[in-house]
Amino acid sequence: MKRLFYVVTAFAALSLAACGKEVTPSAPSAPIIEMEGLNIEEVHEITDGPMRVKVGVRAEGGIETFSVKIESPLLTDELLREIDLAAEMELTAPASDEMAAALKNLGFPVGGNVKGSTDQSFDISQFMPLIKQLYGGHEKDSRHDFVLTVKDAHGQSVTKSLKFHISAAPASISYNGDADLWLNTASFSVENQGGGEVAVEYRRAETTEWQKAEVTDEGDGIYKAIAAPAWVKGDAEGLFTLDARCGVFAGAKYEYRLLVDGEEVATAWFETSAGDAIPNGDMSVWSRYAGYSPDLSGSEADYPNASADDAFWSNGNNSMTKTLCTPFELSEDNKCALLKGANPFGLGIYAAGNLFAGVFEMSGFAGYARFGQKYEYTARPSAVKLRYKANVGKISLLGLKKDVLTTDDIDPATVFVCITDWTDRHSVHSGLGVNEDEINAFDPVAHASTAEGAVIAYGSVTVTESTDWVEVVIPLVYRDKESCPAAENYSLVISCASSKYGDYLCGNPDNELYVDDFEWVY
Repeated sequence: MKRLFYVVTAFAALSLAACGKEVTPSAPSAPIIEMEGLNIEEVHEITDGPMRVKVGVRAEGGIETFSVKIESPLLTDELLREIDLAAEMELTAPASDEMAAALKNLGFPVGGNVKGSTDQSFDISQFMPLIKQLYGGHEKDSRHDFVLTVKDAHGQSVTKSLKFHISAAPASISYNGDADLWLNTASFSVENQGGGEVAVEYRRAETTEWQKAEVTDEGDGIYKAIAAPAWVKGDAEGLFTLDARCGVFAGAKYEYRLLVDGEEVATAWFETSAGDAIPNGDMSVWSRYAGYSPDLSGSEADYPNASADDAFWSNGNNSMTKTLCTPFELSEDNKCALLKGANPFGLGIYAAGNLFAGVFEMSGFAGYARFGQKYEYTARPSAVKLRYKANVGKISLLGLKKDVLTTDDIDPATVFVCITDWTDRHSVHSGLGVNEDEINAFDPVAHASTAEGAVIAYGSVTVTESTDWVEVVIPLVYRDKESCPAAENYSLVISCASSKYGDYLCGNPDNELYVDDFEWVY
């Protein structure tokens, strides 16, 4: 029965054809776009290594138009124009010969090779790494889609997107190698394309507490961070000391880290260059020469300098008082300076044991201690450190202080250090026949400046009790937080005296002050 049905049906069809009736053929299938080996519906990560991106198009009705639309935050109109492309392009008829050549170089079919074709296969693998290269290592978290639309000669069309993604480059931080050891600053460069709150912290190697750097958002995922000093206000207006935890200092190792949304994502280290040395601060080198101007016969004395031609330290020695500053043997190859007062020949002309940075000059029975040495600072110190030993007693010679002090008062020893910006040395005048108003004494605590210029910073210690060897760190009090002494000026003053009031011929000849191991603290 079935066989009969088929025969009848076929006969009917032949009969209709014989009678001149036309049979309408079925329409071709709609175009298809696929990716070889990849799911076109998924988003694919663009990697650093080679990628295979091969696309196949089938259009039974023949390709009439084939457009490509680029949707990418990186591949802007301006950038695409530079490589002869555009955000929207028609492969069957590129806008220019240059565009056709650029498309062809990237693997796209163009012109007559596309129009009317029923089957196209093209490979644009080389286009993918190019996208990542254009970021230049500053990849952002981003999507890059290529929207393909194929329309056949029968008006049927299909649109598919080739979807790609680039993960943001890992957040990174680097030290810029720009530590300013006078201003105590350093900067870091940060890149964070993945979003989130950025913070930068640092700490000195021997500490545990992290310090926050000041972060500035410079846009486009780039940040700059500054490690800066912290200034602590002193007891008086305009006086400051440095908090050594903040900012960067000479001769130190620092750890720094980047945090994003409170999580540590990167860490590294850097070291700063060594600071400055105080010449012969360990008092190890001594020589004997006439250290006065004018040169007095028989006035040779001991000085903690290699020679008179390379003199940093001076003292108020003369032919009658050679004990005011002498080398003292602590052990083999280890010396310190011993400062001891004197009452030459019992004349009541008291001279304090002393050592200072500068020069000394005699004029009759009076002397001029000219304070200050030229010194180049490559780094700002926060303090000065030294060792001392002292024997102090009550004042026995009142000198010019007879109206304000008594023999019941302690005769303290003293050490002070100053960073100055003086155009000349400051001269203190003392000795027989000198009035108090002629002395021109210098007290760094009281004097913010002298006729010679500004006092940028100072530190001092007053020793009121006898003591065995102790190490002391004297914080520097800054009056100026920015200025650095001019190179040609007198910029360092160190003064040590066994009697604080020695300039006024007042003190105890039995006082002794041993000093050693001067060095900056950073």
